[in-house]
Amino acid sequence: MNPTYIQKAIEKVLGKQTHLYGLHHVGGGFINQTYKAITSMGTYFIKVHASDGFTKLFEKEIHGLQILKQANSIAIVDKVGVCEYEKFSFLILEWVETAPQHPHFWSILGKGIAKMHQCKNRFFGFSEDNYLGSLVQPNNRSSSWGQFFVKHRIMPQVKIAIENNYFTNHTIDLFEKYYSVAETIFPLEDPSLLHGDLWLGNIMTNAEGLPCLVDPAAYYGHREMDIAMTYFVGNFEPEFYEAYHSVYPLKPDWESRKDFGLMYYQLAHLNLFGDSYLPMVEANLNRWVGEKKMTR
Repeated sequence: MNPTYIQKAIEKVLGKQTHLYGLHHVGGGFINQTYKAITSMGTYFIKVHASDGFTKLFEKEIHGLQILKQANSIAIVDKVGVCEYEKFSFLILEWVETAPQHPHFWSILGKGIAKMHQCKNRFFGFSEDNYLGSLVQPNNRSSSWGQFFVKHRIMPQVKIAIENNYFTNHTIDLFEKYYSVAETIFPLEDPSLLHGDLWLGNIMTNAEGLPCLVDPAAYYGHREMDIAMTYFVGNFEPEFYEAYHSVYPLKPDWESRKDFGLMYYQLAHLNLFGDSYLPMVEANLNRWVGEKKMTR
């Protein structure tokens, strides 16, 4: 990335001239490249991608950060702004300095997520569609979690997987059975504010050693979705779950249902990263509605 582009983007967002003292590439993936920019106005975390894809991805990410921050339950990375410059889209966030984890890091995180989940809404969904990674996440409002989960989480991912030729007719038939189970398996609860992509990579440690959330795919949904995601990539410490339950206990048998919530994330990873995730999807599907052994 041309450093001048970074400087001009920061100036465009801040509305004032800025000197760029240092620019360091800190990572990147399929969608974004990320940088640490040291400037005369402060230090910033920059995300960049070409403007011809992922419509309003950064605007939607900032909206999610703002909604989570309004919950006032846990630290959220501060946004600076978004802009376009020279056919690139830029998201500018405050740089989060890190420190060793606070001794009660996991308990603080658990209580913070529980308090966030106590922020309720009348409907499942969100004010706009947003993204999980590069995948569009439909958020049409619904009064039924089971219907929302099937129609706006599982079905769109199954459709993409079918288009990618990942599924046999047998697997597609099993998903039809799966939809019926999904309508009734979750306990009735009012919609909770969710981070939407709650894995270790989206939880930073700030300068005080406290948890700080980044990269949300926020919406109002069943809180067991966030809890399920904590089991997908990496390990959350037992103190997280103990603290969560001390504030907002989950309904009985939640552990037996976590694979149900995980199906959405497993399907998304299949569609994002390829068929190495197919056995995981098939095993989960088989657990609920299939035969003891599935073959592709």
